[in-house]
Amino acid sequence: MIWNLVAAGYALIALVAFAVEIFAQRKPDIIVPIGDMLDHVMKSRTTRVAVIAAWWWFGWHFAFADTVQLNL
Repeated sequence: MIWNLVAAGYALIALVAFAVEIFAQRKPDIIVPIGDMLDHVMKSRTTRVAVIAAWWWFGWHFAFADTVQLNL
């Protein structure tokens, strides 16, 4: 039951993100599209290094860490 709720929550987040991006493409003066935001953010070398470090950290902990097995 909890897994279905979690999956539905993630699906809802993805759906909202997709809808906001569609709205941003149509009205860029109200909400900046994700591509434009990433272009602006990635101009700094420090930010690029931080993004790479964050992706490495997440990847390492999700790919190689022991997972917790819950008996629900």
